[in-house]
Amino acid sequence: MFTIESTLGEIKAEFDGKGLMPYLIYNQEGNGAGNFFDENTTLGDIQQKNPSWNAADMAYGLNRLQHCCKEREQVLYNVYTPDEIVACPSKECVKIIFFPAENNTTVGQNISPSKEMDKNQDGRFVILAAGGAYGAVCSMTEAFPAAAKLNELGISVFCLNYRVGGPAPLFPHPMEDLAAAYTWIWQHAEQFGVNPVHYAVGGFSAGGHLAATCGLGKSVYLKSGCLKPELLLLVYPLVAVWDTIEGYPEAIQRLMLGGYLGEGYTRECCAPYEIVENADESYPPTYLVQAEDDGTVPIWNSERLYEKLASCHVNCRYERHKKAGHGFGLGSGTEAAGWVERAVDFWKGLD
Repeated sequence: MFTIESTLGEIKAEFDGKGLMPYLIYNQEGNGAGNFFDENTTLGDIQQKNPSWNAADMAYGLNRLQHCCKEREQVLYNVYTPDEIVACPSKECVKIIFFPAENNTTVGQNISPSKEMDKNQDGRFVILAAGGAYGAVCSMTEAFPAAAKLNELGISVFCLNYRVGGPAPLFPHPMEDLAAAYTWIWQHAEQFGVNPVHYAVGGFSAGGHLAATCGLGKSVYLKSGCLKPELLLLVYPLVAVWDTIEGYPEAIQRLMLGGYLGEGYTRECCAPYEIVENADESYPPTYLVQAEDDGTVPIWNSERLYEKLASCHVNCRYERHKKAGHGFGLGSGTEAAGWVERAVDFWKGLD
C-alpha cells in the first residue's frame, strides 16, 4: 500500500514492469516534469516541491491503480494502431489507462452503442485528461486520484496520455488524440462494460482546455465523428488561451504560443482553440471548478466561460473557491474538496 512516505523507487518497482511508470507524470524528457530524478524521492517530497499536489491524494490514486492491475491482466492500452504509430511515431505515447468502476457488473456484456439507449443503463464513464501546460501530462497528481473517487461512485474512467511538447506546432495533435481515444473506447465498449453514449470528458488546466475543445461545433473531435459528451468536467481550465498567455513573461509567451501554434503565431492562428469565443448554445452541460488564488490560470478564465455559457443558456454549474491554488486535482484538504461527488450529482441530475 502506498503512503505519502512511498518512494519513487517503490512506485517504479510496482508499475515499471507493467509499462505504466512513464505515464504517471509523462513528459518527453522522461523525468516526470522534473520530479523523477531520484528514486529516494517520496510522494511527500513531491508535494513539498509542488505544494498544491496533495501527496495523500497521489497515494490514493496509485493504490487504486495498483488494485486495478491486480484485478485485470491489462490496464494500459495504445490508442493508435501499429500501422498508425509506424506512420507517425509521436503517436506511440498516446495511451489510455483504464480504471473500472468498483461496481461495474457490465464488463464483457454486449452494450449496444445505440443513440436511443436508455440513459439510466449501467456503463457511465469518464475520459480524464490531466494538465501540464501541454508540456507534460500529470496523471498521478490529478487524473488518478479523481479516477479513484469516480470508481467509488460507480463510474469507470479512462485516463488519457496525449501528445505534448515536441516539434511545433503541437495543435491539433492532442485534440486528435482525444478523438482517437473516444473512437477506440467505442470500438471496445463491450470489453470494458461501458456505454459509449453515456459519458463525460474532463480535464485539469491544459487538460481542461483539451476537454473543453471537444464541445465546440467545429472541433476536431466532432468532425472526427465522435458523439458529443453528456457533460464536461473542467477544473481550473485554460479556456481563454491568447489572453491568458499574453499576461505571462515574454519568454514564456514565445515558448508556449510558439510551441502550440508554430513559428509566426498570431491571434488568428489561435482562434480555433479559443473556448470562450467559440462556445455556443450547442455546447455540452459543463461543471466548472476553480479557485481565486490560482496563480497559473487566472480565475477570469472560468468567469468568462461561465458567463458565455449562461448567455447561451447552456446548463452550467460553477464552483468558485477562494483558496485551493492551481493543480489541486481531487482537492482534498482544500475548499474544493468533494467537487467530484457534487459534479456526479449534477451529471445524474441531467438524466
